[in-house]
Amino acid sequence: MPLTGNTPPGVPHPTRSLGYGIIRWCQDYVLQPDGERAGEPWRFSPEQLRFVLWLYAIDERGRWLYRSAALRRAKGWGKTPLLAALAIVEFIGPARFSHFDDNGLPVGKRVPLPLVQIAATSLDQTANTRDQIRGMLAESPAEREFNLDIGKGLIQFKDGRPGRIEPVTSSSRGLEGARPTFARPRQERSCRGRAAAALLFATRSITSSNRIMAYTSGRPWIEMFRRRPAPVPG
Repeated sequence: MPLTGNTPPGVPHPTRSLGYGIIRWCQDYVLQPDGERAGEPWRFSPEQLRFVLWLYAIDERGRWLYRSAALRRAKGWGKTPLLAALAIVEFIGPARFSHFDDNGLPVGKRVPLPLVQIAATSLDQTANTRDQIRGMLAESPAEREFNLDIGKGLIQFKDGRPGRIEPVTSSSRGLEGARPTFARPRQERSCRGRAAAALLFATRSITSSNRIMAYTSGRPWIEMFRRRPAPVPG
């Protein structure tokens, strides 16, 4: 199925996306969580590859082309595994621009103080994503190299370093004062009141350097949202 919505045609040039390095990083550190290939290195589908390349596209100064995106695909397409993999990337992978190397290729770096939030109207709605993340990390190269504590609720570092992957809901105390570096709200058609506030929080609390990624089931569609223009020096 081709990418729909406003996704540009083709793929970005290797000098204009962190996605190429992120894809290689996932193959080295993340495992397929289930199915016939369970335990093997993670592989994105061709459509997912294009999505990742555009999601992490940058300009000539290393700034995001898109600070957020929305993904809509039918049930069973693989939205949850894709976003679980991206949550891991945002937690311990090369998800931010560092510099261009001698060949003009962008080099990524880890997010300082990573706070990755899996947002929904209830904790039960985050269970599938959390299970996928745990399956991708359990006994993986990432678990060993980054000294991860893979709990049922939180994914964090065993040595107490700051940073975590956590579920949040409209009633979560963590909503107050938290500054997530990556948020994954699931868009629900019936979302109202405090439930809607939990998802809206994730959008409003993301700073210009950080990311938000939403998804829902339904008619195929992908929407890439342009980053906010940088302020003009006075």
